[in-house]
Amino acid sequence: MPRRKERGPWFWRGAIALMLTSVFGLFAAAAMNQPPATDTETGCRLDRQDPSHTIVLVDQSDPFNATDVAWVRALLEDEARALPKFGRLTLSVPNAASPYDPVTVWSACSPGSAAAANPLFQNPKMIEQAWQSKFHKPLMASAETVLIDTVAPSSPLMEAIFTLADRPDFQGQVPARRLILVSDLMQHSKEFSMYKTGTAWEAFEGSSLMGMRPGLEGVEVVARVVPRQEYALPLGEVKAFWLRWFKDTGAVYGSVT
Repeated sequence: MPRRKERGPWFWRGAIALMLTSVFGLFAAAAMNQPPATDTETGCRLDRQDPSHTIVLVDQSDPFNATDVAWVRALLEDEARALPKFGRLTLSVPNAASPYDPVTVWSACSPGSAAAANPLFQNPKMIEQAWQSKFHKPLMASAETVLIDTVAPSSPLMEAIFTLADRPDFQGQVPARRLILVSDLMQHSKEFSMYKTGTAWEAFEGSSLMGMRPGLEGVEVVARVVPRQEYALPLGEVKAFWLRWFKDTGAVYGSVT
């Protein structure tokens, strides 16, 4: 019976090298999955490397009925779910008393959803619990303070957008930026009011807001029109006005519904 061939030193050296490579690979993978330092209040990265930022501007110029509240909640739910880990969501409202100072109701970053969790290094159930408690629950609680049955005396949409576009965390270094308008799109302020001049572009050109266009290059803008029983102006004309307005800002005005 032939003798069993013994494994030589090269075999054992290769086995040891393979084992060390596997161990180092696991350590490297674990290191790559170590989260960056974050702010304790917002959950956002301290190095300010936000992968995305979605701003939802909710116009309170008219009261929200129960149906409005339901679809706005659903909108916020969808936007929150769609954020990548450390993606920022800001909820803001126009400020009738000080048009260029929109109120930031809430702003924080997603800790990541269970759908994007790496099961090798993360527990999807714990990820979902953290997302619910640290992000989703406070977002929806803040939304309740916005979706109230009150009427604002004016609707300075352009002024609010101008200021929001100037936020340091909403500039070109952020790879994905979205601006969502929840409004009937009726601009109404001292500087320019559609209730007084309609949607005539010539009237807008004569206002001070003509020269105050925000810089929104590369920003995806979505308008969700709040349905009203009766509109002060033909809705088609209002939509066309905003399409032209946003085109001049460099934004990607992709959807008006």
